[in-house]
Amino acid sequence: MQPFHNRTILAFVFILLVTSLSAACIQHAPSYESDKMIPVGPEVKASLVIYFKVGVADEQIDDFWHNVLSRPHPQGRGYYHRTGVSETMRLLPVQGHEGIAITFSEDATQGQRYEVKQDINSSPIVYKVLENVAPNDVKKLD
Repeated sequence: MQPFHNRTILAFVFILLVTSLSAACIQHAPSYESDKMIPVGPEVKASLVIYFKVGVADEQIDDFWHNVLSRPHPQGRGYYHRTGVSETMRLLPVQGHEGIAITFSEDATQGQRYEVKQDINSSPIVYKVLENVAPNDVKKLD
């Protein structure tokens, strides 16, 4: 009878431990009320919608994405968004103009926004920059 009793105690301790850990995880998990769903997609208003000149090559757009909208990872592992930019998205062409949409993060400062806009507008491959529009709403650029 002794081995059965020890297994019962061990099983009880195990169940108690798992239950306690589960309760602790649930207690410290973020509530659904604090979770924010952030809509994304071409039907959602973007901070900036950038269209490139007709005939700009994909390599030039990739270079723009990496050097204007992003920064290289310090350890050489790809790129990350510039400070203040939360979303970037490649768009379908409008009138032959390839495009990218970006959204600033809620905590982006005016200075960060200004710097990004300046860098975008100074690029020789940029044709037009629209502010606070949904990319799907853009039908004509001229």
